[in-house]
Amino acid sequence: MTDVNAAGTASRTGLPGADAPELLFLQRAARLLLTYNMRTSLLRERIDEIARALNLSLQVSLAYRTATIYAPGGVTIHAQTPELRINVAVSARVNRIIDAVCVGKLPVSDAIGQLDDAERSAERHDRWVLALIFGLGAGALAWLLSADWPAMAVISLSSALGLLLRQELHKHHPVLFALPFVAALTGSLLGGMVIRMGWTQTPGICLIVPALMLVPGPHLINGLYDMLENNMQTGLSRLGLALGILVAAAAGVFAGGYLTLGMTTAPIYHIELAPISLWLDVILAGVASCAFGAFYNAPWRVLWTSILCGMVGHGVRYVVMEQGHHVEIATLFACFVIGFMAIRWVSSQRLPFAAVAFAGAVPMMPGTLIYRTIAGAMDISFLGAKAPMELVASTMASGFKAGFVVGAMGMGLLAGAWLGGIVLRQFGKLFR
Repeated sequence: MTDVNAAGTASRTGLPGADAPELLFLQRAARLLLTYNMRTSLLRERIDEIARALNLSLQVSLAYRTATIYAPGGVTIHAQTPELRINVAVSARVNRIIDAVCVGKLPVSDAIGQLDDAERSAERHDRWVLALIFGLGAGALAWLLSADWPAMAVISLSSALGLLLRQELHKHHPVLFALPFVAALTGSLLGGMVIRMGWTQTPGICLIVPALMLVPGPHLINGLYDMLENNMQTGLSRLGLALGILVAAAAGVFAGGYLTLGMTTAPIYHIELAPISLWLDVILAGVASCAFGAFYNAPWRVLWTSILCGMVGHGVRYVVMEQGHHVEIATLFACFVIGFMAIRWVSSQRLPFAAVAFAGAVPMMPGTLIYRTIAGAMDISFLGAKAPMELVASTMASGFKAGFVVGAMGMGLLAGAWLGGIVLRQFGKLFR
């Protein structure tokens, strides 16, 4: 929306009014970039780039879900989005339209119409194909965590069903965090029934993997990015959104477990990871990365970027761990490689870094550690002062280790992207 009074003043002084095509284009571009989760500093750079191309002198104020642009003559442009979404196809299309305007290949008046049509006309995967891919990806992730075949089957089914339910519920604009809760509840209900019938020997994985498929990786990465770039308000807001999604998913898991298994605490299952070969590790990681890339609506022609990042990154992690290094160090190296690789394609194809990079890194999420931490915390809460010190120590150890692994993922991705960006700027001609 715009300030109408200011627009009138601007027109009398010969400056662009609020209804000028240049400012209408800015408003629409800012809203779409906000909606599709562009991080704060990059959003500011894009708005400044548009302003330079259109010969406008602007000041920009950015906050969580809002952008306010102060134009000459007292005109104020305000863009706001109701929610942050992740859609690689729409993000890439919007950025290509902006690029065309900035280099003078597309008139502003035509660009406005294309932006208005960007969400509707962007490529979308068929929902049934996407559900199949997402289910296979969940099964591959379960295999990496050493689940048995019955657990892998129910995890694949429940993850696919949870995706379809989320898509259907989204049409009705439910309350915030309802979608991850419902999807996690679906997975834990099906998993709980399989556990109750005694069909699986890996019950912990059976419950937790469908919830791992809900991890809000792009929000976490962009939140960390914002905080490292000293955009604390938006960074904390993004991290708060990610935390809310995780809590909603955890609540869904234990609500389903209570309804099917009657558990007031989560039993701790000590799962020994079965050894798998390097080639199988790489293939499974590629399948899981493909599922997340497709879920983020990466077009088929660019989906290979997330798949390749996932395969190479997980292969690096496997090799480093084979050399005797801890999982935290191996994850840091692997995610550094993923970040370095992803930034090259992000820059050339105008893809959102957080979606591409996290899709490649997601097979490294410490699922069993997270489950053990939550399960131990619930047991400690139930037992209170009677909780044995061994339980407290093991729960804290699992929690710290999970936290360090997730931290290594985030820092590795950002460090790799930072170094990759320097290489691209210094030797860009060699990569074109």
